[in-house]
Amino acid sequence: MKFINIVSAVLLVVFTLFSCKEKTPEYVAVSGDIDNVFASTAQIPDNHFLGDQSCKACHANQFKLWQGSHHDKAMQVVSDSSVLGNFNNVKFKSQGVTSHFYKKGTDFFVNTEGPDGTYQDYKIVYTFGVTPLQQYIVQFPNGHYQCLRTAWDTEKDKWFDLYPDFKVVHSEWLHWSRGGLNWNNMCSDCHSTNVRKNYDFESHSYDTKYAIINVSCEACHGPGKTHVERANLKGKDYKFTGDLKMSVGTAPKDLVDQCARCHMRREQVSEYFNFEGTMLDHYFPELINQRTYHPDGQILDEDYVYGSFVQSKMYHSGVTCINCHDAHSLELKFEGNNLCAQCHVPETYNTPSHHFHSNNSEGGQNALIAT
Repeated sequence: MKFINIVSAVLLVVFTLFSCKEKTPEYVAVSGDIDNVFASTAQIPDNHFLGDQSCKACHANQFKLWQGSHHDKAMQVVSDSSVLGNFNNVKFKSQGVTSHFYKKGTDFFVNTEGPDGTYQDYKIVYTFGVTPLQQYIVQFPNGHYQCLRTAWDTEKDKWFDLYPDFKVVHSEWLHWSRGGLNWNNMCSDCHSTNVRKNYDFESHSYDTKYAIINVSCEACHGPGKTHVERANLKGKDYKFTGDLKMSVGTAPKDLVDQCARCHMRREQVSEYFNFEGTMLDHYFPELINQRTYHPDGQILDEDYVYGSFVQSKMYHSGVTCINCHDAHSLELKFEGNNLCAQCHVPETYNTPSHHFHSNNSEGGQNALIAT
């Protein structure tokens, strides 16, 4: 009887906690050091994101480096300038499915196998990425956007199958028209700015929204409204007071976590990302296993670097992503082992006795990264 009373009391507390319906908190721009504000679930209005041209006015050099980068080209509206693939009436066949790429006027189309197993014509509405591959997005009913299974290899200039080794039946989750290649849930959070997926379970529909179509300045630095208002008010007397993210003052491990938001295999656990709290408040990193990593923890599959990097001596010594990559162009700062020589003495480490390869050989390049 005593045990039953204890269980009843616990259940009463649980039901009380979860029966209280909370209102969605209103987003309020915070003055001062926003890094120390308690994390909330507040949604940031789109009009707090002012766009890249607002950043360019004061940060022309950074804007120039960012322009044309992978972040800039993360997602684009279809046009003759954004599409890199060959839509000149060409066909590509893989695993028994033939995809026909063609144009009608200024519009881009593909005829391929649809969700019911029959061939249909689909209009391409967005491009996705730029190198080494570009994918193409089709609009489906109920707000679903789907990425084609066939993508364009921008280095070899040819179409290729994302899953060349096995057949996917049209009714399976991995079919391009279904969950595995659904843009709303699988892709949008990292390729656009201020994304809200807005999935409705009852109708199995999306009303996905974003402030800016690509990975803009504000996708990394946060909404610029407060920053620009302060800068305009103070003029030359303006001093940075923590109204942006990922600044020169961001601690190394915090900076890596902020990059890792998109550069890791993970699941999103929050309804949307709002720059509050920690990375783990919003995302659950995939555990390291032998399906996606080598036994020593190095990258085997498409791991987006983070899982391997946090195991390295570099990470634990305070090295960050931008020690090797330019923060805005994303390009490596140096080529080959000159990149490693920023910290490692070449006479000691860039030698066959250390990396066990001939000098200037492929195996000897970037060998220091693995140390």
